[in-house]
Amino acid sequence: MNTRTDLRELTMKLSPVEEYGLRCLMQLARRGAGQPVTIRQISESEGLSTAYVGKLMFLLQRANLVQSTRGVQGGYQLAKTAQDLTLSEIFQALDPSDLDDVCEKFTGNESACVHNGACAIKHVWHGLSGHINAYLSTVSLADLAGSPENAPAAPLPA
Repeated sequence: MNTRTDLRELTMKLSPVEEYGLRCLMQLARRGAGQPVTIRQISESEGLSTAYVGKLMFLLQRANLVQSTRGVQGGYQLAKTAQDLTLSEIFQALDPSDLDDVCEKFTGNESACVHNGACAIKHVWHGLSGHINAYLSTVSLADLAGSPENAPAAPLPA
């Protein structure tokens, strides 16, 4: 697997919460400041249930990424500008787990990983997590909320 073509076949998997939460935020970013968006509007635009959108907005509000306004003219807005909101922040708010906690997730039949303290691959997961978070920190919600052609692409390793 040493060619550029092979590297393109590697993909990062997002959870549904991350994917749909990001889509909800893009709806808010595209609407602009001072124009609240309701759960129903997001639900209809994204083809999601209002209950699921409500859950996502709760997670985003709890992380202080969105704010809500009650009433007839109410809805949700970004808590800060789309330019100041990075994908790293968004994914951390929606799913705080990352590759650093692989050892806690994959314990087999045991309560803890049997390789704890002597793991040969833990540093690989830690390094990969660092690279992913570093890149996601360079991409803002505003980058994605514009036209798809302007969305940043990660440079491929040489």
